[in-house]
Amino acid sequence: HLRLSVDTAAGAAAGFAFKTHPNIDKAAFASDQLLQLKDPARPFPTGSELGVLKWRRQAARGAAGADELAPLSVTCWPSVSGHETYVNLYYVSSAPFDLRELTIAVPVPGATAGAPQVNQCDGAWRYDSRARALIWSVALVDETNKSGSLEFVMQSTDADGLFPIEASFSAAKTLCAVEVGGAVNAESGKSVKFALRRGLQTDGYHVA
Repeated sequence: HLRLSVDTAAGAAAGFAFKTHPNIDKAAFASDQLLQLKDPARPFPTGSELGVLKWRRQAARGAAGADELAPLSVTCWPSVSGHETYVNLYYVSSAPFDLRELTIAVPVPGATAGAPQVNQCDGAWRYDSRARALIWSVALVDETNKSGSLEFVMQSTDADGLFPIEASFSAAKTLCAVEVGGAVNAESGKSVKFALRRGLQTDGYHVA
């Protein structure tokens, strides 16, 4: 077992709350942002992934700016006309970095006659007949397309059936800019070579 002390630094971390693994020295992290064992005699096992530092950001209940914490907003505007519903869907990215493989899945209620009629789409779309959902995808969201829209017409007047909308995306950066400044062998004090890989992946992103 290799016992390490990892020097971290949180950049844009305002509003984030951090939580360390129970075996991590909380005092060392609180004072110097060091990730090191509380008890050196009880090292972590090697060869398996283990979370040693977690963070979260949550708006106060009822806060007016709660939506601003989300890196992506999705808005759906249905308009019923006769036996049809015209749907305008928009996304806006407020993330300070590019989003990859953005996918937005919209339920299509009462879709028995195949795919709805798509009048306009920024990106690509397909109809999943098994899930009865319209899948809107944008391969890369960067500075050139921070916002986008999709318009389609469905043969249904059940506007409530368009929800919940599910979104997913990934990124090469994280919302909380935690950096690793270095790592040393806690026993010898010598620097240890390391590689750093960061990324963001949605687990559940729902629009109700």
